[in-house]
Amino acid sequence: MPPIRVAAHVDVRYTTRRPTGVDKHIARMVHGLATCPGFEVSVIAPRSQLAAGRLPDTSSLHGLPVQPIPLSNRWGRLVWSVASFPPIDRYCPGVDWVWSPQELWAPTRHARTAVTIHGSTWFEPNCPDHDSLWAGWERLRMGHFFRRVCAHADLILPVSRYLERFLVDRFGLSKDRSVVIGNGVDKPFFAAGAAAMAGDAGSWYDRDKLLVVGGLNAWDGIDSILAAADALAARLPAVTIDVVGTMDDDRAVTACERRPNIRRLGFRSPEELASMMPGYLSLLYLPNVESFGMVALEAMAAALPVLACRLTAVPETAGEGAWYVDHERPETVADAVVALRDDRGLRGAWVDRGRRRAAGFTWEACIDRLAVALQQPSPMAVNCSSVGLPGGSS
Repeated sequence: MPPIRVAAHVDVRYTTRRPTGVDKHIARMVHGLATCPGFEVSVIAPRSQLAAGRLPDTSSLHGLPVQPIPLSNRWGRLVWSVASFPPIDRYCPGVDWVWSPQELWAPTRHARTAVTIHGSTWFEPNCPDHDSLWAGWERLRMGHFFRRVCAHADLILPVSRYLERFLVDRFGLSKDRSVVIGNGVDKPFFAAGAAAMAGDAGSWYDRDKLLVVGGLNAWDGIDSILAAADALAARLPAVTIDVVGTMDDDRAVTACERRPNIRRLGFRSPEELASMMPGYLSLLYLPNVESFGMVALEAMAAALPVLACRLTAVPETAGEGAWYVDHERPETVADAVVALRDDRGLRGAWVDRGRRRAAGFTWEACIDRLAVALQQPSPMAVNCSSVGLPGGSS
């Protein structure tokens, strides 16, 4: 049989910056599908984002064949948000699928279309500045995009069941055209956890250090983090919180500088972060808005217990691997820290639960789900549980 030809439609900027969860998804999934037997994968991207017709050396997709689009990213988004011309497969003739791993939409004439959906941020009641004019504009813009892809794409690939429910309930997505594709955990996190577990269970972490990953901003729950820091300062003055990330807003930075028990570490590469994680007592994970929850799984894989909130998609992804606290009651955070700090056996039990949970989230499994979905005849009718997506927790 001839190979299934797939053109991955990307905004190249997402492949050249410091990797977020979406950036990791693009790189792992496109490369992974390219190595699957029976698939032939290329990239299609605006010519203005290429270097002499090729993907830049700094791109995570560098080395894959690429076909240029004459429209810039901005003009492509604008034109294709309202029109069905020009069809994007004019620029990649002969492909079977045009697949965007990052929420881009373009019409086709002959190829089928697939779009990965990563977030519903602006529609969440906990979204920062939810009632502002800017948030209202973003809801209008993204709402138009969601309606268009839910109506016209052959296949929608939300990264969580939480997102799938949102699209079904809010934008009428037909579930027979939806496959929950998920996200995976990079191998360095599993390796770090395995190395930690192979050592002396009482010697490889600091009982007085907590970790926050994501930055100091309202999206990542800065108010809950500050309240937890204050509660900890009152009960456990020796305990400090390290924050990894660069998405800091000025108000949050100023507030943290007033608290001696919070330390900003800035950016750390995934490999460095993985090696750091087993050395902490726990991860403090209290995001206001989260459509998946990759950070929690990375910590679990790296043998770091997770203290998490129950907002948005966090409980679905973290499942029974996380210890849930009330983000509006910082004393529950302090209670959990006291318990973990004073009982190595209890902490070890949460390490084991987390590692079992994280083991179900690999990029290989995500790639397998994508490959199965793209191999199906239309209309789509793939049940995500039949291709191994780990179950959630209510």
